[in-house]
Amino acid sequence: MRGLSFDHVSGTESSDRPAGRNSNIRAVRLFMLCLVAVTMFAVSNSLAQRPIRTFDPFYHGEAARRAFYDTYAVTAELSYRPSGLVQPNDVTSSSVPFTSTDPFGLNLRFDYHLASHLDLGFFIDAVSTTAGRTLSISWVTMKYYRTQEMVDYAIRLAVDPSSNGRSGFPQTDLAFLYTSLVTPSLSSDFAIGIRRVQIGIQQIVSIDVPPADPGAPVISRPPPDRDILRSRALGWEVHMMTGYNFLFDPAGSNLFVSFIGEGGRYNLVEWLVNANAVEPSERTTSEYRGGVIWVRSGLQFERPGFRFSPFLSLPLKQWAPSDGDWPRARPHVGLRLMLR
Repeated sequence: MRGLSFDHVSGTESSDRPAGRNSNIRAVRLFMLCLVAVTMFAVSNSLAQRPIRTFDPFYHGEAARRAFYDTYAVTAELSYRPSGLVQPNDVTSSSVPFTSTDPFGLNLRFDYHLASHLDLGFFIDAVSTTAGRTLSISWVTMKYYRTQEMVDYAIRLAVDPSSNGRSGFPQTDLAFLYTSLVTPSLSSDFAIGIRRVQIGIQQIVSIDVPPADPGAPVISRPPPDRDILRSRALGWEVHMMTGYNFLFDPAGSNLFVSFIGEGGRYNLVEWLVNANAVEPSERTTSEYRGGVIWVRSGLQFERPGFRFSPFLSLPLKQWAPSDGDWPRARPHVGLRLMLR
């Protein structure tokens, strides 16, 4: 995973030590302290706008320029992130699955250089379940790169390889990206994409069991106080990202600021499965239209063998249906490390 450091201004190899290294280290320490402070004050039930929350690695720091120089690269991301949706008091009449108890996310990404303009990628998510954390491949990607007149372009296709008993993939995402150098110390990124969503989850939910009648006969098997809630979202999403990178050393380290818009329209289908019932409950269908605009900022340190990037995301505006107890987006933070 060796590589060369390239000057983002001239495009030539750069082996000199960056100037102002001590000031950069002080900046890193200050930014990390800010991240820790935000994490301590973050709300424990951080939420996102999606009806069914899954790990989404795209449009957040994604660029049209290849980030590694050798055959492959490995990236790890640890984040305090949105983990699901709020569970209302009455789950029997709700169309909202409940939130996970673990808001921390751990994810791995493997990128492989297939050809001069083509990469293959795998995203592995450490999913938190009632049995503990399990590893699963959440996305498989193909990314095609081109450079023309000092501007980088890319087309990325991503599919969710999990099987859900239906034809096609549960999620398919197609995006166009480009990266350009505005000035010798400023670059910009842009991405736009569309996603087809056909995903579902099942969760164990608590229900209120009515008190037993003193005059009623005693039964050997009391009614369960838990049911299985199954939910499925069918619809489309649109994603857009625009951002700027302020370069502060020859290797391309930068302070980045980006704005991310996410919106979707889904049909939500739900039903309860009772352990003692012969037939599942009647399915309910509702429509969800929602979206959120984020601002994302952080520092990205570039070195020949690695890339290190702490980040912070804040919601600026959110749209959700007026009826129902829908969740609100909350701030979340994370750290990303790429070995290349």
